Amino acid sequence: MHEMSIVSALVEQVRAFVPVDATLLSVRIEVGALEHLDDDVLRSLFGLLTEGTPLAGAGLAVERVPLRVRCAACGTEHAPPDPAALFCPSCGVARPEILAGSGVTLSSIEVDVPEGGE
Repeated sequence: MHEMSIVSALVEQVRAFVPVDATLLSVRIEVGALEHLDDDVLRSLFGLLTEGTPLAGAGLAVERVPLRVRCAACGTEHAPPDPAALFCPSCGVARPEILAGSGVTLSSIEVDVPEGGE
């Protein structure tokens, strides 16, 4: 289960951004279509890894990013209906350059900072 290492790294990254006196309300991540990650597992692990910490109680929103590629042979950009079928619809070559839909990105955090805080 590689979700554990991803969520562990996410929690550490979020910790670095949240001011000491602030309350973390929510975290939003973008997960590419090529990533084999389960949204429910990501959310469960986030709750588990933040339990008993200043980050506890925050929600994790997962937004899926569709796959978008450009054919290296002819330059056609397209969204393959199946990530396993990366043949270009124009020329039939399978030389995709990934434009979107891979990786996991921390896109935003929402915090409540007490009046007079940072």
